[in-house]
Amino acid sequence: MTQIKFPLLALSLCLLAFSSCKKDEDSTDTDTTVDACNTSGTVDQSSNTEIETMRQDMVAFRNSLSTELLNEGSTCLDNERFYLWHNTPANNDNRDGITYGDLSASQLIAFKEILQLFLSADGYQKVYEITELSEGWLNNVMSAVWNPDFYSIDMFGDPETSGSWGFQLDGHHCVVNFLVHGDNVSIVPAFLGGEPAADTWNGESFDIFSDERDLALALYNSLNATELSEASSTSTSHSLQVGPADMNGDPDPYRGNYDYSGFETGLKYSEMSATAQANLILVMKEYVYNMTTNFADVWWADIMTNINDTYFVWINDAGTSPTATSEFYYRIYNPYLWAEFNTEGSTGANSGSIADYNHVHTITRIPNNPTTDNGGDYGIFASMINGNGPKTLYEHYAMANHHELSSFKFDYTVKLEDHNHTHGHHHYHEG
Repeated sequence: MTQIKFPLLALSLCLLAFSSCKKDEDSTDTDTTVDACNTSGTVDQSSNTEIETMRQDMVAFRNSLSTELLNEGSTCLDNERFYLWHNTPANNDNRDGITYGDLSASQLIAFKEILQLFLSADGYQKVYEITELSEGWLNNVMSAVWNPDFYSIDMFGDPETSGSWGFQLDGHHCVVNFLVHGDNVSIVPAFLGGEPAADTWNGESFDIFSDERDLALALYNSLNATELSEASSTSTSHSLQVGPADMNGDPDPYRGNYDYSGFETGLKYSEMSATAQANLILVMKEYVYNMTTNFADVWWADIMTNINDTYFVWINDAGTSPTATSEFYYRIYNPYLWAEFNTEGSTGANSGSIADYNHVHTITRIPNNPTTDNGGDYGIFASMINGNGPKTLYEHYAMANHHELSSFKFDYTVKLEDHNHTHGHHHYHEG
């Protein structure tokens, strides 16, 4: 992204001035140790200085929480809560963990500083614009459904005693899984979206996916007729192929050993012109380098080793040359990178007030790759949670009291499929 803004840091001194003279209101002097976990496969703490800074800051954040909040937001590495994420409006009651609204001002600043250790400046800017600006814009439309305070935090494992730990930021248009395992760091799956994706909130302009959009358009426009024919799909649907779960209570359906082999279609990197190849590389890097550089470099090396097995697919709804203000979809499949971009179309409460192209969803994953030490989606923890194979979690969540019923409004069209599960939900569709 071309312009980096950090209003949160600019405000931090002012906010900390109110809290520096006393312990955080949510903090207590009581023991905040959570129940011990017996997760197998964990490793010792890393000697990497960046990871050690991440670990120390997470330990300090955890120690600032009350016993109640720490217990509510913490669980074991092999807990299925890793997979329970979706992009339905949060409603402040259909997520596990603790929410932004549960934290004091200084605690929230500390957590957002941890995000900036894992994310690049561009990556953090996107998260900020999604969770603060776009969600703030939506809060004016329906405050009980959309609110920056509703974004939740789940923490997995104990960074004080282990080198294997992580946390999940989960909310309406932002879900990122931050994982540390020894010297390995991962941030996938990562779902980022925005409605509106570009606008102004509180006098601050934002255009969350300007690079994902504009770099892809440059790639499209660099393709010759033969390449366009190979890349273009005739599909009438451009929904995310491996996006979030359809509804609250459903686990990520693409976890574990999901088979991506059917997506080896479209225009192959090895069959592109040198110009098109260079443009595709720029688009791919936009997704990978949402993570801080040193760890993104490790991920990128795996991608480049397999670059000739990369496929690019484009769907253009308008049937004409796409522009920054038209609807389109693209996806990139590489054995070590999955990236999708979709203009969703405005629906529900925003139908008619937001242009269809201005509602964007993206998903970044690493397809199942047992040959890599870095793991695929959910990193090395996937094998811990899966027990070396995917689990069906519907029954688990059907029996869990905190997932019994949920009423919420969707801001998109939901495909209702028969998942053979019985837990109840009330769904209100608009538009």
